[in-house]
Amino acid sequence: MAESEAEKKEHRPVVWTAGRLREALRDVPADALVYIAVAPVPGALDYDDRVLIGYGAATLVRPATDGEPARTEIEHTLFADWPAGAYENTYPWADDGQGCDDE
Repeated sequence: MAESEAEKKEHRPVVWTAGRLREALRDVPADALVYIAVAPVPGALDYDDRVLIGYGAATLVRPATDGEPARTEIEHTLFADWPAGAYENTYPWADDGQGCDDE
């Protein structure tokens, strides 16, 4: 059964820019670990901590539509993973030999 419009809640987080992130990290030591708190559902305050493990940029080509011209955008993504530790092997990809032991 689909949710009715009355059951839906609009979620509009304030999304940070690269400049805002740079400013926030200005006084942080270069060797400080960066954690990312991931909300399990939109707007939740009980976060699951993750560590920052990488960055990537992707070029997206957006075709023209009736209301928008064609354009190219760069999408910047920070990648997170679980903090170091021992975890139960309950995930289907955990035994595929493709772990992230990049030391």
